[in-house]
This record gives sequence, structure tokens and C-alpha cells, in this order.
Amino acid sequence: MARPKKPRIVDGVELVDNLYPDPRKRPGYYRYLRADGSNKIFKASSVVEANKIASDANTIRDIIVPPTTHSPSRQQLAYHIPLYIAYQQRLNPLLRDKKSWKNQVYALNQFAEQFNKFNLGQIAWVNISNWWDELTFNQQKLRHAEFRKLFNWLMSQNLLPKLKYNPFTTADDRPRLLPKQKPYKARNTLTQKEYWAIYRQAGEMELEGLQVAMALSLLTAWRREDICNLRWDKNLKGRTLQLVIGKSAAQKGSARAARHAWNLTLYPQLAKVINRARELSLKNRCCPFVVSHWPKRRVWNQGKVHMAQIMPGRLSNLFAEARDATGLFTRLNEGAPPSFHEVRGLASTLYRVAGYKVEEIQDLMAHESKGTTLDYQDEEALPFTQMDIRLSDDVLGGEF
Repeated sequence: MARPKKPRIVDGVELVDNLYPDPRKRPGYYRYLRADGSNKIFKASSVVEANKIASDANTIRDIIVPPTTHSPSRQQLAYHIPLYIAYQQRLNPLLRDKKSWKNQVYALNQFAEQFNKFNLGQIAWVNISNWWDELTFNQQKLRHAEFRKLFNWLMSQNLLPKLKYNPFTTADDRPRLLPKQKPYKARNTLTQKEYWAIYRQAGEMELEGLQVAMALSLLTAWRREDICNLRWDKNLKGRTLQLVIGKSAAQKGSARAARHAWNLTLYPQLAKVINRARELSLKNRCCPFVVSHWPKRRVWNQGKVHMAQIMPGRLSNLFAEARDATGLFTRLNEGAPPSFHEVRGLASTLYRVAGYKVEEIQDLMAHESKGTTLDYQDEEALPFTQMDIRLSDDVLGGEF
């Protein structure tokens, strides 16, 4: 049985975990034991304040922060950012497992490092504005919502006395940071001919799992991550293939997310692909995932639950291998060759060619706006609308 810890008492107050009296017994000084075994000697006006400082440090012991040459002071952002991260994770424990949150944590720590030269009392609007204007459109988009929460938290504790308003506010009646215009992106489209060349090449390379994934993406317009996550026990209900779109769920929550269901009886091509995928999964030692491939080199990557499972990054690599093996994308003036994601763009184009309305394809692709759907489509392959209206000579009032 472990021996109970002896409480450490200073001035009648018990010290919190990892906090000890000053080894030199100086009044007002304390020793904090860091996670790496080193010590931090600091001064506090009272035992209560020392406990508060140590409790804050305990909160962030398990949070990875960028390495610094010295421990940040309480007057620096680098001291408070980990506290904010821990605060958010206490409010929502599920954040830890989200890739989007890991990106936000990186951005927050990077922000603290960039403002390392400023004390909190020195940070003014012009400093934030200059930093913001240097970011790209995508960097601004990633940070805006989370940084609005961060600055609300910092200002609620009176840590930024020079700021009268939250610079990330969305209110029109207050000064605020303005985002950059979204840059035009010329998509590297995938043509129908190129798709089938890559598909056949994948077959020659014995990449049946890639062929299944390409077929699913072309028929359903689903993203790479959604296709890789399809499971027999979760997504196939009788003769219906159903899916809660992952990106939509991440943005809106599962209840409001786009939810797709495909009746395989009505879609024989999709049923054929699913039957082939089932045979392949049985061959690959009963892989629970719809898309499977038995690797030549057995590597158990993080997140894998079965050796034949294809992770999203691996699917992109397999697609690139088959694409490059076709020899169709060797000319330097073509720019970057299309990725697996462009199969989704080809699907959008083909459904438009088939006569479906843009609104219907928008629902298929789970896009927020019609414009996003149009951006995916290959303008060179789109049909023209036959005009059936005309003006008679009587209406014109004359002849040409």
C-alpha cells in the first residue's frame, strides 16, 4: 500500500501539488517542480497567490507548447495561451481528438511566439492589425473565430488594457480586423479520359482498393476521408449505403449535417462496386472497411484498426502512383497534376452533363453555396443551353 503524501503547510495553508517552500527558506519565495524534473523558484505576495500560480502551471503540464529559451513571465502571451487551451479543453473534452483543434492549438502557440517581445500591457490595436495583415487568406480564415474567443477570454481578465474592443469582433459598429479577399484558385481538373486511364493503370498495378475508392468517389462525389471511413457494420444498412458527411458534421454538428443515403437497388453501378468491395474485404482478412488494400510492407500507422485499412494519406499516395505511371502528366507546363480530390470535381461535371440542376449537384456535394459547386466543375466539359426564345419581325419593328 502506497504511503500517503505528507501535506506541505505554509502559514497554515496547504500547498498544491508540485509546489514546495523555498529550499533556502526565504520568506515569500516558493519552488515549483516542473514535469521534466527541473525547478522554478518564484516570488509571491502570499501563499494563496503561490497556490494560484502553481495551479495554473499544473493545468498546462500536459499541453505541448513551443520550446522557448526561458520560461515565459505572467506578462507574456506565452504564459496565458496554454491556460486558455486548457480552459477550452475543460469546456469541451472532445476537442483533444479533433484535427481542427490541433491546428488551432498550433496557431495559438505560434501567435504567442510571434508576440514574445511584447508585454501584455503593451499590445495595442496597431500590433494586432499589422500581424493580421501579414497573414494569408487561409491563415486568417483558420484563426478568426478561435481568436475572437481567445481575446474575449484575455480581455475578461483585464490582461490587454490598451484594447478597448475585441479586434476580432464581427460587429459593424466597432473597429475590427478586415479579412483579405479570397484568392482565385484555378483547379487542376481531371478529365474523363484521364480518370479511366488512371483507373485501368490501378488495375494493372493490382491496386483494387484504389479502383473501388475511385469508383465510389465518381458515383457519390464523396470526399477522400469519408470514403476511407466507410464501414460495413456502420454505413451499409441492408441495401442502403448511408453516410453523414464528415466535413458537414464538423462544421454544423451531426444533427444538422448533410446525410446521404443511396438505395443500391436503384443504383446498379454503385451496387456492383459495393459487391466488389465486399469480396475484396473478405480477401483482405475480413477488413471491416469498405475500401481495403493489403500492403506489401506491413506498417501499423496511428489510427489504423486493421492492417488492410487504407488511411486518407495512403489513398492519395496510391492515386499519385497510378496517375504518374500512366505517363499522362509529365509535361512541366501543365502545373501540378490532379489529386484524388479531383475525382470529386469530375463527378460534379458529369452530373451536370447528365442534365442535373446545379442545386441538385450542390446537395450531392454538401456545399454551402452554389458558387462552390460551380468552381469544382470543368468549364471545358460543360454543356451549353439551347435557346428556344426568339423575336419576330413584328416585335422588332423592322428587318435586318
